[in-house]
Amino acid sequence: MLCAGPSKNRLICDPCVASLPRLALACERCAIPLPNAGICGECQRRAPAFDAAVAAFEYRFPLDRLVQRFKYSGDLAAGRWLALELAECVGAHERPQLLVAPPLAPSRLRERGFNQAVVMAKILGARLGIRHSPDAFSKVRDTSPQPGLGRKARLANLRDAFRCDLRLAGEHVAIVDDVLTTGAT
Repeated sequence: MLCAGPSKNRLICDPCVASLPRLALACERCAIPLPNAGICGECQRRAPAFDAAVAAFEYRFPLDRLVQRFKYSGDLAAGRWLALELAECVGAHERPQLLVAPPLAPSRLRERGFNQAVVMAKILGARLGIRHSPDAFSKVRDTSPQPGLGRKARLANLRDAFRCDLRLAGEHVAIVDDVLTTGAT
């Protein structure tokens, strides 16, 4: 899928899998890459609205190509591969009771034909035995695309953009998304 070389019956050949930027050490709160284990300075200064994040990879070449192929070209096989890799990383982490995915605006959903986060949440839930709700949230206003926006702009862009349509009080809930940058979602 990445180099177009032979990969037997797998989507990605062994050399390409070995070249992927796996996330070895990361902030225990936001999953930003760190040189040592612990909590990053930003999370110490201003704790995010979530308790923890888990990521399988750093979002850089060549992984970014897989995500873009899934998200913008509708390559569901790439999405399945990414979701299964995330499932492997969840491993020993405490399991949530429910998986949810950020909704897309109706116009973006029509344009893309699917919600990549819902696809990943469904696969992840099936693999880990966790229920998922594809319609836990709705998007109440259109937002600008997040790529290219800085941290402050991302936070402002998504402020009051979603409405929770389920009662989640007291539940351990995980938000599944294709990319984690600032945690604004």
